[in-house]
Amino acid sequence: MFASVRRTTRLSVVISCAALLLAACDIHTGPAGPGPGPGPGPGPTGPSLGAAQSYGILAGSTVTCVGPGSILADLGLSPGSAVTGFPTCTISGTQNVANAVALAAQSDLTVAYNSLAGRACGTTISADLGGTTLAPGVYCSTSSAGLTGTVTLDGQGNTNATFVIQVASALTVAGSVNLIGGAQAKNVWWQIGSSATIGGGSAMKGNIVAFTTITLNDNATLLGRALARNGAVTLGSNNTITLP
Repeated sequence: MFASVRRTTRLSVVISCAALLLAACDIHTGPAGPGPGPGPGPGPTGPSLGAAQSYGILAGSTVTCVGPGSILADLGLSPGSAVTGFPTCTISGTQNVANAVALAAQSDLTVAYNSLAGRACGTTISADLGGTTLAPGVYCSTSSAGLTGTVTLDGQGNTNATFVIQVASALTVAGSVNLIGGAQAKNVWWQIGSSATIGGGSAMKGNIVAFTTITLNDNATLLGRALARNGAVTLGSNNTITLP
């Protein structure tokens, strides 16, 4: 009889231990808990151009083209009224000169310019961007800046990656912009405190938003926009401006 009781007791202990082990297994093999939280959100976006969105050229005083040349976009001028060199140079879009439409575009350009200029600087750039590779972000120069050779903008796999390059004074380009890692010209912004000069044969990419003037010398191309708030946009010969 006592032997039977001992066997029953041992069996109960084994069953209890098995139940405990099963519960432990349930704990460790059940559905996984929530994983890490979402990664960082998308970086800052570019400003809205509003009524200036469709313009390859927008100027404040004059627009001049030696030609031949091609602007695959709209052309606008306000408050000035002198547009010369057309139709030797051609535009694919609409020309708005000293009218309400051009005035509205200039007004929205001012808002975009102020938005770009007001962004906090993430990295101070050297006098020349040539030979450098930039990740998405806001870069600033406290004076003039140059681009001799090639600057590479790496989107790091993000097609919405935004690049803002703030130049306090003048920008002089004698080279090209290379886009990799999903970077797109429409998300590249050059905010220029005075004037931008794109040298002969240069291949520029991005939206040039200048306080005063923008000049494209012979054979220079721009995948982007030449938007000058107060001064002139001047083209040489064999220039092409294409909206990004």
